[in-house]
Amino acid sequence: MTAQHPTKRSRIMPAMLLGATAFALTACEDDRVDANAFPDKATCEAAARDGTLPFSVADCDAAFAEALAEHERSAPRYDDLVLCEEQHGGECVAEEGGGGSSIFMPLMAGYLMGSLLNNSRAQTQPLYRDSAGKFATASGATVLNGNRGSAKLAPSSFRPAAATAAAAPMTRATVSATGGFGSSRTSLSSSGRSSFGG
Repeated sequence: MTAQHPTKRSRIMPAMLLGATAFALTACEDDRVDANAFPDKATCEAAARDGTLPFSVADCDAAFAEALAEHERSAPRYDDLVLCEEQHGGECVAEEGGGGSSIFMPLMAGYLMGSLLNNSRAQTQPLYRDSAGKFATASGATVLNGNRGSAKLAPSSFRPAAATAAAAPMTRATVSATGGFGSSRTSLSSSGRSSFGG
């Protein structure tokens, strides 16, 4: 019986995506999407008004609201303010945890927008500063040089992180064991494909 060769994805991909193979995370993620990072909603709205990006002001507002909701659901959480500040370069806030104790989480330092394949709706993820001064999504799967600019990213960059709102906060022992926020993560800063600036 003659073995059948699987059809390569490149044969069915839109022509504009051919050759976009840099920093592929897995073989099934060769497709790239246009992504834009903004430090805040106002910056996105300004870009939408002057026509420099294919987003409307309403898109900016909706994406920011979704990023904020995702921040509340999956932001990194710590049991100690100093530990949080170490992992995120300062700027952490307290929220009430179980039993009246406090949990500390970094401020959202921007958000990432992109239009995924097979879905015209803009997708979004919150961004957090790491200890090296770069910016990462909550899952840590994507690390960027800055929180403003544009690049081609893998669809996985917009994959929701695991929920942390009801989980035990990270302790110094947890951080030591895992390497901390941003450790063992995929950095786009060395790929040569990212134009995100500081």
